[in-house]
Amino acid sequence: MTGEDAQDGLWPSIPAVLRVMTGWFLLGIGLLNLAVEVDGGLTGAYLVFHVVLALGGALLLTRHRLDPSRAGYLLATPIALAGLVAGALPTTTRCCLEAYPQRRGYPYPFLGTGAGAHVDVKYLVADLIFWGCVALLLLTVLTAVERRLPERRTPVDLSGLGGHAEGRAYAATPDRRDQNVGGLT
Repeated sequence: MTGEDAQDGLWPSIPAVLRVMTGWFLLGIGLLNLAVEVDGGLTGAYLVFHVVLALGGALLLTRHRLDPSRAGYLLATPIALAGLVAGALPTTTRCCLEAYPQRRGYPYPFLGTGAGAHVDVKYLVADLIFWGCVALLLLTVLTAVERRLPERRTPVDLSGLGGHAEGRAYAATPDRRDQNVGGLT
């Protein structure tokens, strides 16, 4: 095996390794933060964020069992992006960006407005990860629904084909003396 062949053999496994590593990271962070804050520090947004992170991590670990369709991807992606945008519309007084009177974003405010505008990149990344996990949850639900739907292929009328092909095959080759099929002549 040459070096180029060995290198080509690695490429298909790299996305799987990254998916599994990300899945364990998200599952671990989600469960660890829930366990640490279970003594009373859990707020609604914090609880939702870390439950979704843990579920997203678990789904990434079992992703090889899912086979979403293109329609599932086309539905889940815009819904998750719409959630990010819709979460940025209302103002909140929750944590983060205390210098700005109007804080926007869910689960973490990442956009501060009112006294200028400021985007906090670390909270934006946290929100993007959250909404990515929501998209993965939606994709899983859509895949489960698609599996339960009846098949939607167009039925093909086979009535005019006329039965088995053996009769036509024998008629096409009338002289079969030179054919050897292992003694089955």
